[in-house]
Amino acid sequence: MKSCKRFVIALLSLGLLLGISVSAAGEERELASLLMGEDLQQFAEVSLPAEAGVGGEWYALYLAQRDEKYDLSEYAAALAAYFGQENRLNPVERQRCALAWLAAGGSAETVSKMARDTVGAQGIMSRIFGLHLLHNGVELTGHTAEALADSLVALQLADGGWALSGAYADVDVTAMTLQALAPLQEDYAEAIEKGIACLASKQQPDGGFKSYGVSNPESVAQVVIALTALGLDPRTDGRFSKDMTQVWAQFRTEDGGYSHTVGGNRNGNACIQVLLALRALDRFDSGKGSLYLLEPSVEELPEISIPEDSSEEESILEASSEADSSAQPPAPTEEEGMSFPRKVVLLVAILSAAASLVYLLIPKKK
Repeated sequence: MKSCKRFVIALLSLGLLLGISVSAAGEERELASLLMGEDLQQFAEVSLPAEAGVGGEWYALYLAQRDEKYDLSEYAAALAAYFGQENRLNPVERQRCALAWLAAGGSAETVSKMARDTVGAQGIMSRIFGLHLLHNGVELTGHTAEALADSLVALQLADGGWALSGAYADVDVTAMTLQALAPLQEDYAEAIEKGIACLASKQQPDGGFKSYGVSNPESVAQVVIALTALGLDPRTDGRFSKDMTQVWAQFRTEDGGYSHTVGGNRNGNACIQVLLALRALDRFDSGKGSLYLLEPSVEELPEISIPEDSSEEESILEASSEADSSAQPPAPTEEEGMSFPRKVVLLVAILSAAASLVYLLIPKKK
């Protein structure tokens, strides 16, 4: 009898797990279709090249980490052309484009040239993406994965997390640091445990996360990517009070996308980050490892021209800023616009001001 009960419980648990996986997979398919259309290969050939150097790297990473294989050579050619222009990219942008080049099937040797002199040139973010490149077999002169990981751990704050600046951890930066440390988790177990505890302490009552005081789906996405890279299930890990992936529903827009804030319009950055997190979840469920660990290149890509004589002064000015857009919640764009509550408040303010002006202009009886 006990064996029968155990079998039923196990069967129900398996059914629940499969239900979660199917739901996440369906959500990923819908979102991918919304952003890229039904034919992802056509998107890779026609639309993605136009985004080379200006955000297309996230789509290239997503397509490279799907189970299906896509030809990204058109995107690679566009990226090569963009990258060959002097002073178009700051250090972190160069690293992200170098990672996209790898995702498109480029060689680690070329990436070494693309990312030269970038590690540490733009604060913590240039260390994070530099470590991702090292994990993927890229040689960066003067740097090893262990030394770079040591430098990240040295930046860990008293509360266990990381930030661009200041004494208190930021959710996004902490999660992104853990993503970079994940392949070395056995050697940095203590620092990683403190980072996870920091994230758990910052989880909101509804299961979500805030960055710079704003609850947003991108922060949840970064935590999901971090935990899956560490081999942890963000839906069931006991250190977190709730299944954080359920929070995304609050930001779902009518067209199936995601907004940066509750009640806002579809935001491109929110959509692609949630899509990457869903891909990370699928890879976790399939036992395929971190989102940022790419398969070795087997493709021959076009030659890439890398400027040798860039302006040192301009490079220093670009690198002097610690802030990097990849680690911060994006400012509302024209696409996102103003949320309905804000529109109401603005309308009330305008009407009040108009009423006051009319009152002042109407002659008063003596």
